[in-house]
Amino acid sequence: MDGANLGILTLIPALSFLVFALVTKKCVLSIMLSGMLGYILYYKAGFFVPMMDALLESCGDGDNNWIVLICLLFGCLIQLLRQSKGADAICNIARKYLKSQKQVLMFTWICGIIIFIDDYLSILVTANTVLPVADEHKTPREMLCYVINTTSAPVCLIIPISAWVVFFSGVFGEQPEAAVVGDSAMSIYYHIMPYFFYPFLCVIFVPLVIMGIIPKLGGIKKAYKRVEETGALWPETSNMQNQGDELGEVMGAITDNDDKEEKEITPHLWTFILPMAVVIVATLKLDDILLGVSLGIATCFVTYIPARIMTLGKFCDACYKGLEDMLFIAVVLVTSLFYRESINLIGLSDYLIDVAGPYMSAHWIAAISFVLVGLVCFATANIWSIPAVCTPIILPLAAAAGASIPLTLGAIISAACFGAQACFYSDVTLLSASATKINNVDYAVAQLPYIAIVSAITFVLYVGAGFVL
Repeated sequence: MDGANLGILTLIPALSFLVFALVTKKCVLSIMLSGMLGYILYYKAGFFVPMMDALLESCGDGDNNWIVLICLLFGCLIQLLRQSKGADAICNIARKYLKSQKQVLMFTWICGIIIFIDDYLSILVTANTVLPVADEHKTPREMLCYVINTTSAPVCLIIPISAWVVFFSGVFGEQPEAAVVGDSAMSIYYHIMPYFFYPFLCVIFVPLVIMGIIPKLGGIKKAYKRVEETGALWPETSNMQNQGDELGEVMGAITDNDDKEEKEITPHLWTFILPMAVVIVATLKLDDILLGVSLGIATCFVTYIPARIMTLGKFCDACYKGLEDMLFIAVVLVTSLFYRESINLIGLSDYLIDVAGPYMSAHWIAAISFVLVGLVCFATANIWSIPAVCTPIILPLAAAAGASIPLTLGAIISAACFGAQACFYSDVTLLSASATKINNVDYAVAQLPYIAIVSAITFVLYVGAGFVL
């Protein structure tokens, strides 16, 4: 049975996920139920064994496990930085200059722009730096997460020194139709940057929201009302993420039994700056964020223990606590791959392309590409492979129709960025929510009005540019 023959039924798992997520607020449950629907639609009564085989394959996928491992190690590094109190030293400096909630949020936005080499790194550093100060100024976690998330992936696309740039330039450079744009992969990327409408709008949109030029809407508005009325910085459904950072004794960790009362740690700036500098330099030199964060943890080990910032037992407990904090993300990433395989099985992307194909005229192809690729990325959280799969299909259509190739490529980039931000369980959304200690569904629902506005403006711009170019 060919999944593409399911027609409009291929939309059922994607739509059901949105319903399940909004109703239950349980991300993993929503992913699993929606994924099961895909296998039921394809295999009918014989769905169980293929579904379990797919779940097993998802657990062993090398690329996905690479992301899972990065997230787990980031959890260790985050906890080590928190327990060393190095971030407190930065916060103490920031407190001298940040006197209002708007100033804190603008500082967060600036940090997101400055740390442009990797979206994970941007989220990690910014969240750990500003979270305590933001709490002091009664900033809703939904708003803080929105600022951090919106200045991670978009900035990495706009400033061309990141894994995003390497990936997309490689994908585009392989397409013969893109040769008219530039004579190399990076040259192509540089030439299409002016057409990254969605990333640019995201970065510009944030300060407008912070300053109140664009009013508080939807979940963000409710979050500010909650803080004003109850003082609660996060909704009740995010209580699990805010149970505290006290380490306690973790099974399998080394504990110190000789001294139960630990001395108060004096915040030192170097305990934050040094490991983060190692992560940044190593990531740039080795071109691998996994190696960078591993060396960052190693730096913590060889500096914190000799300097008596923490004991060996506390170091191990902090790492275990970090793994525990990121375990939810690891589970979501594995189950989301299972869900993506379900979506691919029933042919969602093929169906959407077939439906949109007749409308792929020269004027409309960029706008339709943005919507089409964006929806598939949103539905599957497959930010990398969906553009890679769709580009060889869309570019020949664009060339045959006489559409602008740079504009079309820019639309594909914008669609991927939209998917990374809007999807409830994309790695960027999960990491942003985890770093700011809020449930990812709570955050994703709260940001939807802003995502919708930026997406609508982006669509209009691609329509207009399609007629002009």
